[in-house]
Amino acid sequence: MIATLSGRLRRKLEDRVIVECGGLGYEVFLPPITLRQIEHVGAGPGEKGSELELVIYYHATRDQPRPVLIGFTSDLDKEFFEKLITVKDIGPMVAARALAMPVGELAAAIARQDEKFLRGLPGVGPQKAKNIVAQLSNKVAKFALAREGAPVEPVAAAPKAPTDADSLRELVWEIMVKQLGHRPSEASQLITDALRRRPSIMSPEELFDEIYRGQKA
Repeated sequence: MIATLSGRLRRKLEDRVIVECGGLGYEVFLPPITLRQIEHVGAGPGEKGSELELVIYYHATRDQPRPVLIGFTSDLDKEFFEKLITVKDIGPMVAARALAMPVGELAAAIARQDEKFLRGLPGVGPQKAKNIVAQLSNKVAKFALAREGAPVEPVAAAPKAPTDADSLRELVWEIMVKQLGHRPSEASQLITDALRRRPSIMSPEELFDEIYRGQKA
């Protein structure tokens, strides 16, 4: 299984790139958002090719034995993509092509159940839009809080579930600052306000949901 690729960008094609790693060239399909994020990265032979690091989703099935590599510039984008492919009739290639806008905007549209917005995405018709809203509208608050241009953080081990309020606050603060692009003081205030509104919150998912609800109010 290929989880990440780090090498020189040899070629840019319409919807994919060739990345050379250890003497091998890997063809990687890129969603529209990823293509925009690497617009500044130069391609070419030898030393002319710029260094590029991608987080990879490896797709191969019994019906499609030839592997397809789908690349992202951040773990957050890949995580959102993996949420999207849990939806009925949304396969990896459909989901990848649908990622035509920043994850924060897409997640906010899903959270507010905006099927009209979703129908405007490549490959997403009325039924797929309904399925996305039905299955994900209560599961994307974290992504809806993402700030465009948030810094890319290295892959980290999955955090342990928090056991008390301080641990919960610390875990969510770290995600908001390091993955979602919030300023430290802003993240602290949003968390404090959410816990003041709902002191009974026990999980990161509940806290992200309450923070997002507060921002919409």
